[in-house]
Amino acid sequence: MKQILILCIVVFGLVSFSDDDKPDYPIPPKTKELLFYIQRNLNSNTIVYEASFDKEGNLIEDEPIDVHWIRYDEDGQKMELRRIERWYAYGVRCRKIKNEEDYQVKLVANKNRDFKLIQKNPFEAIVSTLIDNKLSQMEHMYIFADNSGAWPKVKYIELFGIDIATGKNTYEKIITE
Repeated sequence: MKQILILCIVVFGLVSFSDDDKPDYPIPPKTKELLFYIQRNLNSNTIVYEASFDKEGNLIEDEPIDVHWIRYDEDGQKMELRRIERWYAYGVRCRKIKNEEDYQVKLVANKNRDFKLIQKNPFEAIVSTLIDNKLSQMEHMYIFADNSGAWPKVKYIELFGIDIATGKNTYEKIITE
């Protein structure tokens, strides 16, 4: 996972902040499609994961999640992921779970963490995962990389969610070094 994130950091920007300078980035608008988003210390451009619904409000089986950029550094325009980003950094692989309506979701940059796409109602879906050992609705991630050396290094990833059982905020920081 580190190598993939480092590749993306090298290819797509070399701006860095210190731990104390955590930026105050714009937050994508909450829509019925928004599942979660990823922000990074490189710039305010944000990767957005949205549910893809058919006209009846059911998840589209062939591609239940659409992943794209909101390019806040470029007037907030929407942009599709580049092929390398989709395959190695921010893409997802979804597989319908046998005898269920839910989907197993794997982020291509971290195949070790389990995510589940759950349709709750027509035009309503969430992504769940364990955050700090609590089953949580995924809200967003923050990736911090250090670019001070010859090669950028992902120092940590923060996961933010909502505990499905209690409704309380959940948080986990994953140190990658």
